[in-house]
Amino acid sequence: MILALDTSVGISIALHDGCAIIDEVTLDQHGIQGELTSALISQMLNSAALKPADISQIVVGVGPGPYTGLRVGVATAQAFGFALGIPVLGICSLDAVGHLAGIECIAVSDARRKELYVARYTTASHSTSGDTSASQTAARLGHPWVATAAELVEQYPQATFVGPGAQLYPESVSGTVMPLRAALLADLVALGAAQLLPVSPMYLRKPDAQEPQARKQVTL
Repeated sequence: MILALDTSVGISIALHDGCAIIDEVTLDQHGIQGELTSALISQMLNSAALKPADISQIVVGVGPGPYTGLRVGVATAQAFGFALGIPVLGICSLDAVGHLAGIECIAVSDARRKELYVARYTTASHSTSGDTSASQTAARLGHPWVATAAELVEQYPQATFVGPGAQLYPESVSGTVMPLRAALLADLVALGAAQLLPVSPMYLRKPDAQEPQARKQVTL
């Protein structure tokens, strides 16, 4: 059983048995991920009549995303993995959108400061061991980055934009809004199509809140 979670944009949690999604919940809740994530995992396990020991691996979206929310999911995944003695796999959160779209596209989410987190995808096919049929998905090209909507349109004027940030700046970037679903990250792992990353938050830039620097001593 795969437990998948992502807190880069709100909260998304899912259970996947390696063949299909067993249960999932995706909430547009910002700033309170730390209060809800563990409770939602417990509720989902109880609803499925499962115990933590039934989980064989954990998949977590590592971003990109805002500092506070993103670290909650990664820390929760690491804590569960350590307690259960099972592997924890990191995946770019935007890969969920690329997988859902299944076409050549650019996935975007809100990076604040009038910018977007961006990742490019191309079409790809994958088949599981012993399965003669191939599943259509999308493979990420390179690493995610941060850009303004104007920069994206100038560089990729004919692109298909998808993701939770696809309508934030409709005057320039306008596409299909798609949520970041943790279930799709688990699906990528089950298909053997996951492009794994280190299990650490992918911020792409420094957080808005900075620790104050030590005051300089003034000699009179």
